[in-house]
Amino acid sequence: MDLGTLAQTLIDWVVRIGTSVNDLPGTVAFALGLFTWFAVEQILQRVMNGVRWMVVIAVIAALGLSVPYIASLMFERGGQVQAAPDQ
Repeated sequence: MDLGTLAQTLIDWVVRIGTSVNDLPGTVAFALGLFTWFAVEQILQRVMNGVRWMVVIAVIAALGLSVPYIASLMFERGGQVQAAPDQ
């Protein structure tokens, strides 16, 4: 099952329930709205996390930085250390 089919199935389900929401008791309608909001928020959060990683990888690739260069920047301790003079 691909993402488009899953999204369309969930949208159809929410719309079908939403047409009968006026006939539901208030507590049930509130719970349905809460569940729908939570589900949509979780789906969007996962999609945005994926987009964020794609943007980070694209920026690194666009800058032309290689993995060894980035690792050397992250783990280097600041160059040469000068020896202390003897007293």
